[in-house]
Amino acid sequence: MNQLINDLKTLVRNNWKTILWIVLVVLFVSNYDDIKSGILDGWNDAK
Repeated sequence: MNQLINDLKTLVRNNWKTILWIVLVVLFVSNYDDIKSGILDGWNDAK
């Protein structure tokens, strides 16, 4: 168990940028409709 935790720490330490990008892409895709409607509402209000 201790070795597993150390391996996970090493994995995250070496690949944290990749993991961050994957999380951001997943969040963006899961909230795409809300983000799109918010941007369009803001764009239409600005005109």
